[in-house]
Amino acid sequence: MSFTFAPEIIELFSQAAIGNVEETITLHLRGRVRFMATTWFARFYQPGSQTEALPGTSVKVIGRERLTLLVVPIDEGVPPGMPSLEHPKTKQLSLSWMQQIGSWFAGWLQ
Repeated sequence: MSFTFAPEIIELFSQAAIGNVEETITLHLRGRVRFMATTWFARFYQPGSQTEALPGTSVKVIGRERLTLLVVPIDEGVPPGMPSLEHPKTKQLSLSWMQQIGSWFAGWLQ
């Protein structure tokens, strides 16, 4: 009998979102977070960042590892390269950047 283990793949979302803690998350135990109309297991993305998140508090959901969401405290920054929730024009900036790339390609094709 042989076992095949899948590598632990962490997927960071393109943009952070808000989740509400339903079961306490600690440094060593995952808890549960209500996110997108359902509850999910959740753990801290960087375990040294906070000691616990209590039920009723909000957290930033920044990614997932298999079926466990990765969260950071609301007052903590998100990983480099990920748009923050505090920037209200994140989607507008992304669209502007895509429009610039599109016009560059249009000029290149002519």
